[in-house]
Amino acid sequence: MDWSKVLVETLSSSYSLILKITLIVVPLLILIECLKDIGWLEKIASHSQGVTRFFGLPGESAIGLIVGFFTGIVFGSGVIMQIQQEAKMTKTQINTLFLFIGICHGVIEETVVFTSMGANGLILFTSRFAAALIFTFLYIWVQKIRGSKGSAPLLP
Repeated sequence: MDWSKVLVETLSSSYSLILKITLIVVPLLILIECLKDIGWLEKIASHSQGVTRFFGLPGESAIGLIVGFFTGIVFGSGVIMQIQQEAKMTKTQINTLFLFIGICHGVIEETVVFTSMGANGLILFTSRFAAALIFTFLYIWVQKIRGSKGSAPLLP
């Protein structure tokens, strides 16, 4: 095995992946800044209060939920890191958001792909969405129990 070829292929693939991620995440972050500047981020946050409050999250986190839900973990996490700084989210809130998106990322795109290969799209979508809800609420519940015993803060 020629290790120099392996190294070149690895570096080439890594550079290509980083470039692709950059070409998607940077425009998303610019879009979020534009939405914030024209006042739409506040509108999205206020219209999403029910969903985000359901998870114990600030309204601004709705953009991160949406991006992670429709795209994936890498792109969603770039957006979430930007929003986390602006919304002053707690570690528990960030973990809640990442837990939900970790299980239920890119659910639309992946459901379409696997359905085209013969899988049942309804079962795929509902099982991933239900698993994300169940494990996210289990995490929130555990954090509330820990918070009531004084070892961790309660969710707002």
